[in-house]
Amino acid sequence: MKPEQKSKQPRGEYPACQDLDIPADGGMSEWSRRSFLNIMAATGALTCVPSGLFAAPGGSQSAVSWPEKVEQFPAMACDAAGTAWMAFLSRPKRRGFVRVDRVVNGRHINCSSLDTSRATAIGIPRLTGEASGCTVVFPLEIKDKWQIAFARIDGSGQKSELQMIPCEGNANLSPVVASNKGTTWILWESNAGTHRGIYACCVTNGNVGIPQRITAPDANSYNPTIVALPDGRFFAAWDSYREEQSNIYGVWCIDGKWQTEMSLTRDARIERHPHLAVRGTEVWMAWQANSYPKINLNALDEQRVVVARLDGEKLMMPTDMFERVSIPKRHLMRPRIGFDASGALWLSATLGAKKKQAGWTPVLWSYGKDGWSEIIKLSSQEGRWQPVPLAFPKSGKVVASSQYDDLPRTWDDTLGKYRDWKSGIAVKTLPSEEPGRPTLVPLAMPATEFSLPSKSKFCNATFPRQTWKTHSGELSLFFGDLHEHTDISVCNRRFNPPGHDLYANVRDIEQLDFCAITDHGYNFDPQQWSLNAEQTRQNHDPQRFVTFLAQEWTSSRGPTSGGHGHRNLIFLDPYQSKFYDSFENKQTPRQVWDDLKDTDFIFIPHQLADGQHKGSGNPPTDWTYTDERLQPVAEIFQGRQSYEYLGCPRQAPHGEPVKGNYLQDAWAKGIVIGVIASPDHGGGTGKAGVWAQDLTRESIFEAIRARHTFGTSHPKMGLQFSAGNAIMGDKVKRPNGPIKFLVKAVAPDAIKEVVIFRNNKIVHRAAPGKAEIELAWTDQAPLDEKHVWYYTRIQTNDEELAWSSPIWFVA
Repeated sequence: MKPEQKSKQPRGEYPACQDLDIPADGGMSEWSRRSFLNIMAATGALTCVPSGLFAAPGGSQSAVSWPEKVEQFPAMACDAAGTAWMAFLSRPKRRGFVRVDRVVNGRHINCSSLDTSRATAIGIPRLTGEASGCTVVFPLEIKDKWQIAFARIDGSGQKSELQMIPCEGNANLSPVVASNKGTTWILWESNAGTHRGIYACCVTNGNVGIPQRITAPDANSYNPTIVALPDGRFFAAWDSYREEQSNIYGVWCIDGKWQTEMSLTRDARIERHPHLAVRGTEVWMAWQANSYPKINLNALDEQRVVVARLDGEKLMMPTDMFERVSIPKRHLMRPRIGFDASGALWLSATLGAKKKQAGWTPVLWSYGKDGWSEIIKLSSQEGRWQPVPLAFPKSGKVVASSQYDDLPRTWDDTLGKYRDWKSGIAVKTLPSEEPGRPTLVPLAMPATEFSLPSKSKFCNATFPRQTWKTHSGELSLFFGDLHEHTDISVCNRRFNPPGHDLYANVRDIEQLDFCAITDHGYNFDPQQWSLNAEQTRQNHDPQRFVTFLAQEWTSSRGPTSGGHGHRNLIFLDPYQSKFYDSFENKQTPRQVWDDLKDTDFIFIPHQLADGQHKGSGNPPTDWTYTDERLQPVAEIFQGRQSYEYLGCPRQAPHGEPVKGNYLQDAWAKGIVIGVIASPDHGGGTGKAGVWAQDLTRESIFEAIRARHTFGTSHPKMGLQFSAGNAIMGDKVKRPNGPIKFLVKAVAPDAIKEVVIFRNNKIVHRAAPGKAEIELAWTDQAPLDEKHVWYYTRIQTNDEELAWSSPIWFVA
């Protein structure tokens, strides 16, 4: 995407600070600012808040202090003695470690750092309070397997011993923990079995029990949460994709036995990331509910949070939830709830900025005797979408922690300079709310036209597996997405979801077989690249769902005004340690290829003939850099539409008005390159069809290098194109005499046209009018030229398209 007008941002070295606070948002309403400031001053809470916290709009802000290491993903809890504890992930450069702090008077003081020399990576921690101290849980990766570790922290300063849970599967992540009366339950997400599910393990007096699956074995479930009730019961919740819906499910644990799971929500939106809290014997839950416009899938348009109390198998919500808190166009993520010492309800979330390239602001609401408070914005220094955990010590105060960072809020002058990402955690102390019991009404979600079943139907998600018997053996058809962005990419940060959510969408809603997240190289630094690699490995389900470590190499400026074009760089090794920023020393594709000479990778050009912004931000592909093995395929179609040729069906609106850089132009130059399609930034369009031997990283890579690929404009379709023993993508010796071709296709709608191109000109056209076709055609007079290439394109009644890779015949 286009690097816009530069916006300067401080780049100097900031003093290290272990215990830090940062300026809060100056954009709060005057009423809420004055009221909150008066309350804070009256209670003495301002002692831990800098003077710049409530800077007037347009006023100056205090300089931000940064920790020496990247700090992210905080979690909080209180022990029975009333002490607040916080755990978070700290990253010196690449592999991080878990740090546990005690929170005292609004400051967090290091008590323990958890690490293991055996681990190649460590994931996001969570914790629960004990009688004194806390138990912290987190995933760690050892020998290509993510496992669950936990440790008891008592604050004595002695080294805490890590214990491991015997987990099945290679991806065990998102652990949560709750303790009560000497019993501790740890829950996590695992890819053991045929679907991802939630597993539970009981720990009693340090003794680790046997893990058990508590969710349905035939559905993917994610993002668990758990609470302990005073009477010894536990309750857990998670989100799950079932019957073409993504909703929240829950289950009770009574006397150490998990009961039958139950459906808690049934909204049409994508409901995910529940969080539980307890008030007495009441169980409360917050969750997020998202939707996407039109045919989009990973371009968020609606981001709501919801709060409700569990009433049997029903949910009751506080009044004015969608009038005061989760209002339209307020983009909210990752809610957290809890109750202060007086019993007042508190809700936190991250608020997406109005500008789509910007970040998120930590926000709070309380529900007291007067109902919902005004929104409380904790900081004007934006951060990521990471949750804002809450703790409620017996002092009566409310403690909130939030992540903040210095990620660029637009394209800026850091391009090509490998910005050292700065990220810290701020702790804020607030007074408790005057108690008020929420007025509850049955949960009623706002009306929506969003429909997951219609999206699944439109992309033909349940298309059955196709096979193809070729001269080299039987191949299977696998569909994937090799061009998607998350919130790491600056150009559409607020609308593109975090990686774990994106993978779930692709795995469940579209039911694709493989995926690569391709955030921009200029938005990475070592820590962000490590996070990208970790979530790639965490979401890999062998033989079910294959993930590739990848990035976009975005050459928008170079020796020419337009640069070398945008290409996706896909790595075979999910532990690849180096990423590439095209703006560093004005890299060329050849320089990247030479630097990666000992690495398995694939380069994929896209936006081939884009002319937007006169080529300054989205330049056309520089076709002087070609390599049949390293750059075997190109995106003929993506969210910007088709780059097949000038004047083609569904041509990209921003396509160049002249020939020269479309895919047919590359073939005319003698370039041998195959075809795929991809979405790009949640466009909901474009899929790569790959004919491979099996569903592994190696097999998919081999098939793409062989160009045994095709692309579709959106839905899954089956497409075979062959000539004797040659299949799409092959380069073979030209036979003497006529050449017989066979086209087989299966589409969700009737195919209104099949065309076969020879050297970019249509030589055969048919109008079958059926959804499944088999068409034979013979070229009685092949061209007597050095290179002759043929490919086919099908078009359905609803204007969807599919293109095969060509077959090349050489003298």
